[in-house]
Amino acid sequence: MWRGLLRARSQIPAAVTGRSPTQVSWLKPNPRRSLCSKVNQDSAVKATDSTVQAGSPQLACSAYKLQGRIPSTLDKKLLLWSGRFKTEQDIPEMVSIEMLYSARNKIRVKMCYLMIGLTAVACLIMVVSGKKAFKNHENLTKWNLEKKAKLKQQFQQEQALLAGKEK
Repeated sequence: MWRGLLRARSQIPAAVTGRSPTQVSWLKPNPRRSLCSKVNQDSAVKATDSTVQAGSPQLACSAYKLQGRIPSTLDKKLLLWSGRFKTEQDIPEMVSIEMLYSARNKIRVKMCYLMIGLTAVACLIMVVSGKKAFKNHENLTKWNLEKKAKLKQQFQQEQALLAGKEK
């Protein structure tokens, strides 16, 4: 399936523009393009600052890599609840984002298990209370009939009072 899509994608520009697939610029690999984790050796960055040497290899996209962050109080509680650290004093000042994500995921899974357990317990409680009500011959039909009879009786009493005041 993927081969067919890629083959169709490579044929579209040839059909539309009349060029061959080798002449299309977005199909050619870019030799200057590199991943952010690789050292950028193709073009040496000429720095204006005297502290940085001009010919030294630098990490590409190093400004975009987030090393970590300072955890908030909620993050610290999540790290403790997930079992990553024993006490709050053990938590370092800078925590990696991956560690925070894994702690949040562990807490999310624990909360899901807790909700599954609470749902099962609530279902059992409903079954037990339903059986108890069945033994006592209590049901919704009986309750609705009693409620309607009471409302009808109150309405008749109010009508009688109003008829007595009019006379």
